[in-house]
Amino acid sequence: MGKAMHITRACDYACRALVYLARNGPGAAETAKIAETIDVPPIYLRKIFQALSRAGLVRTAAGSGGGVALAAPADLITLKDIIEAVEGPIVLSDCIEHPETCDNAATCKVCTALSAIQAKLQEDFASRRLCDLV
Repeated sequence: MGKAMHITRACDYACRALVYLARNGPGAAETAKIAETIDVPPIYLRKIFQALSRAGLVRTAAGSGGGVALAAPADLITLKDIIEAVEGPIVLSDCIEHPETCDNAATCKVCTALSAIQAKLQEDFASRRLCDLV
């Protein structure tokens, strides 16, 4: 059996952390407090916040009075944004992302079906907003 397709622990933690930030208003929160509240190892959460920051989903500030805050309103952040910030693009098959690597891409019905499913999956993730998860 192959490996199951699933949302990783990092993505789950990212969603939980962003829900925490959305629930607690526009101010910054300390990473240690977030980690304790959502039961995530602080070191791991810092790495997740780095990815979320690079994607423009959170703002971080070091030092006294610093912390982490949402970089955009919760109604503008989608589940697709979060997943792609942590995991990269949502792609079901290499032949969809790189059709030039597949000799049968132009005529393959499996590739055609997976491409349609991927488009619907991305659309569904894009329609789920952070504010809906709060």
